[in-house]
Amino acid sequence: MLWSVTVACAAVFFVYQCWRRYEHFQQFKRLGIPGPPPSFLFGNMVELYLKSPLHAQREWHRQYGPVLGYFFGYDPVLLVADIKHLKNILLRDFTDFTDRPQLMSGRTGAALPVLTGQRWKHIRLTLTQSFTINKLKKLSFEVERIVDDFMDNVHKEFASGGRSVDMYELYQALTLDTMCRTALGVDYGIQKDGAKSKILQKVKVMLALSFTQLSILLMAFPTIRRLTARFIRHLRLMAKNKGEDPIEALRKECANVVKRRRNDASLHRVDLLQLMIDAQPTKHGPNTNMSSLIAGGEAEHSREAQQNEERTDEQALGCPTAAKIKALTDKEVIDNALLVLVAGYKTISSTLAFITRLLVRFPEVQERLRQALIETTENGTRFDFEALQRCKYLDAVIQETLRMYPPVYSGTARVAAKEKQYGDLTIPENLTVFASTSELHNNPDIFPNPNEFQPDRFLPENRTADMAFAWQPFGAGPRNCIGMRFAQMEIKIALAKLLMCYRLTGGEKDPVGDAHVDTTVLPLLQRIKDPLLVTLTKLDGKPSVVA
Repeated sequence: MLWSVTVACAAVFFVYQCWRRYEHFQQFKRLGIPGPPPSFLFGNMVELYLKSPLHAQREWHRQYGPVLGYFFGYDPVLLVADIKHLKNILLRDFTDFTDRPQLMSGRTGAALPVLTGQRWKHIRLTLTQSFTINKLKKLSFEVERIVDDFMDNVHKEFASGGRSVDMYELYQALTLDTMCRTALGVDYGIQKDGAKSKILQKVKVMLALSFTQLSILLMAFPTIRRLTARFIRHLRLMAKNKGEDPIEALRKECANVVKRRRNDASLHRVDLLQLMIDAQPTKHGPNTNMSSLIAGGEAEHSREAQQNEERTDEQALGCPTAAKIKALTDKEVIDNALLVLVAGYKTISSTLAFITRLLVRFPEVQERLRQALIETTENGTRFDFEALQRCKYLDAVIQETLRMYPPVYSGTARVAAKEKQYGDLTIPENLTVFASTSELHNNPDIFPNPNEFQPDRFLPENRTADMAFAWQPFGAGPRNCIGMRFAQMEIKIALAKLLMCYRLTGGEKDPVGDAHVDTTVLPLLQRIKDPLLVTLTKLDGKPSVVA
């Protein structure tokens, strides 16, 4: 009898859970939002796994339109490429879409992307001071010295016989070296060791994320995901790095540096880590323009966008005054320094690689960029921070490359704090909303002939308000990428030095005039697929100096 009751209860519970899961996967249909039909077990994860998220989302947009719903395993996601809706979500109603989703389980810490509510507001406002134009100008001297080490490696490769050079390998060493030396305050000699650098090898393995059958299972069943997150992480470390976590090793090293600098002023340096240590909360009045707190905002947004951002000032955010908040703790400094490293390493190196691949395929653009760099400066032999800022064609080449090949293609993600209604579109509370970056960047109504490499479209006289908003490789609104200016500064210095010393040409895999670049698509990022083999031709004159 007891056994029969137990079996009956188990059967009822099983049927109830199946019904709940079925109803869960019907929510977009109830809202009248189109999208690919989810499977009962895995949502849309199988299609994302087989096609890659980037290609699956492109197909869905072609089939279902600019606004669609799909299931990232069990989690519902609203994918939006409608610019009017996105202006509401990311700008006008930012206070209702402040937080980012936590689609993947794992450690959170005090890094900006995982913070929510008041704590995010405090740390964002405090950290923003470390990324102002004046602070970055001071940092440019340290970045220039690191790029000098990069150029030394390029010169050595050229002197070795003029053979083709894998520039992507050099770019990865450059960017990780930059992140370690400026964000963590640690010099591991990464560029000196090159591909043999142990820390470079370990970080590359750690960040080589990919979809697996296990990830499909974990995303489909949140309870299993929560219970096994740490165990799965340990298994990955054992399989890839013999149980060692290079990020934890970097964390400990950074903690030691922070402690020493806190206690000894003579150890202070002009680097990003020191700026974060020294960052103090400032009191912003109720009329503070939030665009001043958005990395890169003052130059990248139209007047309409700026007016929208003004509504998301400190008063609207409910941010406390300086009297009520404190400077960053050691943990907050360290976690956000590691964020800069992890976020910057792959994205900056991939951007440099994409730019280089396009420049060897479009030699006329490469030559025009070289001439623009010469004309921007005195004699074209020395570049200061302001000169690189003034070179609009350099900006245009970088922005057009990021439009076509944004390393973070997955888009800007926000969570609805309450139900919102935009015409016929209903966004329920707690729903994750993704701005479809790739679809925005390839919208022919905003970017005519989107498959063509046309840097001129980003020159000041050609930019439109919609272009300024739709260009989102660093996100959009008050929660855009805080390291945007820093990333662009490193890219500019590296490109300027390289192009003023060498002419770059490609091989068989780089046909002239072909803007299509094969990419390897990871769950969140994309990078070039083939080795970036470039032939270097030394230019006449002395190597340029960036200062």
